[in-house]
Amino acid sequence: MEEIMKKILSILTIAILLAVPAMAGNGRGACGNGGGSALGSTYYDVSQETTINATVIGFDTVYPSRLIVTMEDSRQLAVFMAPKWYLAQQNITFTEGQVITIIGVLTTFSDSTDGIIARQVISGDSLYEFRDANGIPLWISTRGMAGRKGRRGGRGGYGAAAYGNISPCGNLATIISSLPVQDLNDVEVDMLEKMRQEEKLARDVYLTLYEKWGLRIFSNIAQSEQTHMDAVKVLLDKYGLEDPATNNVIGVFTDQAFTDLYNSLVEKGSVSLTEALKVGATIEDLDIKDLEDEIALTNNEDIKMVFQNLMKGSRNHLRSFYRLVVANGETYEPQFISQEEFDSIVNSPMERGVVLDADGNVYSTCGRVNN
Repeated sequence: MEEIMKKILSILTIAILLAVPAMAGNGRGACGNGGGSALGSTYYDVSQETTINATVIGFDTVYPSRLIVTMEDSRQLAVFMAPKWYLAQQNITFTEGQVITIIGVLTTFSDSTDGIIARQVISGDSLYEFRDANGIPLWISTRGMAGRKGRRGGRGGYGAAAYGNISPCGNLATIISSLPVQDLNDVEVDMLEKMRQEEKLARDVYLTLYEKWGLRIFSNIAQSEQTHMDAVKVLLDKYGLEDPATNNVIGVFTDQAFTDLYNSLVEKGSVSLTEALKVGATIEDLDIKDLEDEIALTNNEDIKMVFQNLMKGSRNHLRSFYRLVVANGETYEPQFISQEEFDSIVNSPMERGVVLDADGNVYSTCGRVNN
């Protein structure tokens, strides 16, 4: 037991040393809440993210995990992306004179150098990701740092699970199953069958675009769309309705209209990385509009609650895709929701850690859910 404890302490020490170059000032120490490492999302505040265009000078000779860049106003900035070993493992390299776009949080490093902690770096059609949408470093799981505390969501907080589901009532399926059964009309039956396929459409397109471009945003949001599919399936099962998406093959749908739309979206998203990101924004734009319309057509508490939470997820996905579209020097104009609603969504922070009720308000007794 003593030998095991020594190994654990050694691993934790290495993790802290790897993070040293990125330790910022601004009154923040190396640890987050509950004694967790600064590698966690308590250290990286997604709401403070900014986007910077810069030109690479080279890597810092003192802190080799930091990239030195020149911004458009000629000021120099140090960029911390990830530990050097992770950059090598992912075959991530930069050359002098390379123009890049950095999405991250501005900070002052421990040596008083102005810098930015990068979550993503874009260069041409290449996108390099270092932290997930919650700000949690991707290199943690790469070296098996999840550990028992992370999986449990324990105080150490090294694993991403420490920031995931933390309350049984945070499971939307559990909440829906506890609500009383209500009568469904034909319109409500149709909307459930349609939404089950629409969420599969999103999942399938993102999985296909991930295979094409290899960008983590597509695989991450595809996983989220699977949870959306599962949520609608809970309703289908609860009301004894036939599942229109029993065939799980990518691109195969009961309704031919969804097959045609899948083919059209994949074709457009295969043209370029930017077009692929715009396809993502288009899908979420459509989802939000459809969900809003269908919520207005039902008084069923089950359906409204599930659809409110699907819509919350779609708003978050739209924010993520739009941010990357802009970072690539392009823009996206809404095709389904109004410009006013679109602007309100993309200019507001991510909606995290909540389950919404049938009216779109926070379901107060619940913790976090994946969206």
